[in-house]
Amino acid sequence: MISRMKNLLFLILLFCATISFGQQNCNCNLALNNLIAKIESDYPGFEEKTKDKRTYNDLKKEMLSESKISSDSACIKILERYTGIFKDFHVWILPKDTVQLITNKNEAIRNPIFDINIKKFIGNASKFKDGIEGVWKSKNYEIGLKKLASDEYVGFIIKADPKYWKQNEVKFRLLKNGQYEYYSQDHSVQRGSYKINNNSLLYFSDLRLAFIREQPASTLNEEQIEEQINEINGFYFKRLTAKTSILKLQNFSSVFVETIEKLIEKNQNLLENNENLIIDLRDNGGGTGNAYQKILPYILTNPLRRMGVEHLSSQTTITAYEQWLQTLKTDSIKNKGKIEEVQRYVAKLKSNFGKFVNLDADSVIIDTIKLSPKSPRQIAILTNGDVGSSAENLTLYAKQSKKVKILGTPTVGGLDYADARFFEFGCGNYQLLLPTYRSLRLPDFPIDNIGIQPDIYIDKSVKDWIKFTVDYLEK
Repeated sequence: MISRMKNLLFLILLFCATISFGQQNCNCNLALNNLIAKIESDYPGFEEKTKDKRTYNDLKKEMLSESKISSDSACIKILERYTGIFKDFHVWILPKDTVQLITNKNEAIRNPIFDINIKKFIGNASKFKDGIEGVWKSKNYEIGLKKLASDEYVGFIIKADPKYWKQNEVKFRLLKNGQYEYYSQDHSVQRGSYKINNNSLLYFSDLRLAFIREQPASTLNEEQIEEQINEINGFYFKRLTAKTSILKLQNFSSVFVETIEKLIEKNQNLLENNENLIIDLRDNGGGTGNAYQKILPYILTNPLRRMGVEHLSSQTTITAYEQWLQTLKTDSIKNKGKIEEVQRYVAKLKSNFGKFVNLDADSVIIDTIKLSPKSPRQIAILTNGDVGSSAENLTLYAKQSKKVKILGTPTVGGLDYADARFFEFGCGNYQLLLPTYRSLRLPDFPIDNIGIQPDIYIDKSVKDWIKFTVDYLEK
């Protein structure tokens, strides 16, 4: 299972790597035509979700007509209407961010300069009283934060990599409404929301970047800072009562795998010795299955049975595997076994072009996961309509355990076609995400647009789901 996940992760990188090259900016009609061609050739759910070809073709014709007279700025609505036909959690399109870059006379991309005497600012930094002004540091930056007359703040470079930054260049602005403007390494502007905790931790939520105040000194130690960052991101483990603890898992993106593993390791004693555990998955839209591997030994009671998948053999899929094969061949001795495996995949895909291919021999996989000798006696998993993808997978697997109950409302229903990746479709001004395989649960056990149903439905009259669940477990 882990080996297969590594294989899929590598292919994601290959698909993504092609996006930046050889693409033009498309007008609306060309964008829609290219999008249609790509989905019809590479989306594994296309035939199943367009059985009514007359309706599909009528909608397509209508949108193509609209796209001929649509402005480029309004085009995204038409493209979204087209991808919306498939009602698939893993199919979406969005415009590439268009940013304003500030240039000097030589057209080298540079940021605005904040006119301040840095040496004098640092000398006075320990005297600042408002909790925000001062010197802040991250892994790669030392930043001065200065309040402006408009009650906004400007963050300017004190120290950073000189290949990309000069002293006094503006790194970010903190606006009055809790929003920010942040200049990335390529000096493009990104926008989002920020938080400041205990006058010590400045966190850009959308970028997942943290700055710690150095002058005046932070009131938080390193462990407290890490805990606060985790909690902002939706990861914590807390004891609720003498019998029950809660583990909050907000996101399964690959960047949070280490965070989740450390959280479970740090709270191993509570995991093993609390009678009840609540795993709160609400609003977890998924990510990678690697994110929940460490929790499985505590929630399962028996070997895990899971269905295999089928890939649609298209030129895009074949090319990705061929590129991977060439990468493996750079160290043919070390990768001999893997090279032979991928060669079999390529041959199988080529001999079944346009068909669905099970690259593995088995349609059902049994994972005998080593269970923890000590674990909670009862486990409740909370789900709602925003639980999707790999978070749905965990929910589906957990239902096989004899000691797990699912409480809440149905999940989003986006698990039949999965392993989503960004695809190139010839238009550099848009990004397209598509799934690459379908589950062998189909057609007998569909989940798309149905969701995984809870064992115990929590209706709208229940305001505090945590209290409801604790009462359910303890009474």
